[in-house]
Amino acid sequence: MSKLKQLESEILEAERLAAVGQTVAGLSHGIKNILMGLEGGIYVINSGIRRNDNNLVKQGWTMLQTNIEKVSNFVKEFLSFAKGTVPRVKLVDPVAIANEVVELYREKINQLGIIFIPKIPKNISPAPMDPQGIHTCICNLISNAIDACLMSDNKPPTIIFILFEKNDIICYEIRDNGCGMDYEVKQKIFTGFFTTKSSGQGTGLGLLMTRKIVQEHGGKIFFQSSPGKGSVFRLEFPRYRLPSIKNQN
Repeated sequence: MSKLKQLESEILEAERLAAVGQTVAGLSHGIKNILMGLEGGIYVINSGIRRNDNNLVKQGWTMLQTNIEKVSNFVKEFLSFAKGTVPRVKLVDPVAIANEVVELYREKINQLGIIFIPKIPKNISPAPMDPQGIHTCICNLISNAIDACLMSDNKPPTIIFILFEKNDIICYEIRDNGCGMDYEVKQKIFTGFFTTKSSGQGTGLGLLMTRKIVQEHGGKIFFQSSPGKGSVFRLEFPRYRLPSIKNQN
């Protein structure tokens, strides 16, 4: 079994390096979009200074701050994906992770006019996981579900977040009735720097990072989606494949 896990680890590492090599070219596109935003902010500030218009200066400064934040997020996401990190595994409560995400997103989702329905059980036995990694995966999926709902006219916009365990498989599932994806998009969602979001709004690394983290936990990610009807993403973590705590430094 140890040799099998070592082989799986080597395959994952090879896939990761190949993906990094194939997608580095996408950096130029992402950086170009952000630079355009920075240049736009500088232009607005200069216009405000020439016209002695403080409102224009403030508007330009806001544009600069927004795009500087995008630079930071873009670099952090790329580095997080590119470096081969080892999950910081410890015995955690899968329910606690889910509840943290619910509290993080509940107010934002409600403010956007989206119905948010968490279905979280009270008790699931602790499991060896990297809590920050799993938290990141769920956040990526819920963030995508929010964007999908905002891009759709389906009423009422709804996101359902479900946690359950069946046959010793821990499952996190996110459902939405948003815009959904067609065949072409579904073939590309795990491709680096591919995004359906508007220019400068997404790095195209979220799902790639999510799949990487899930695979590092011995899990799998499944999805179904139909244009105009919505999507379902499920993260499955068989307990027997979860990383061992004793192997952590």
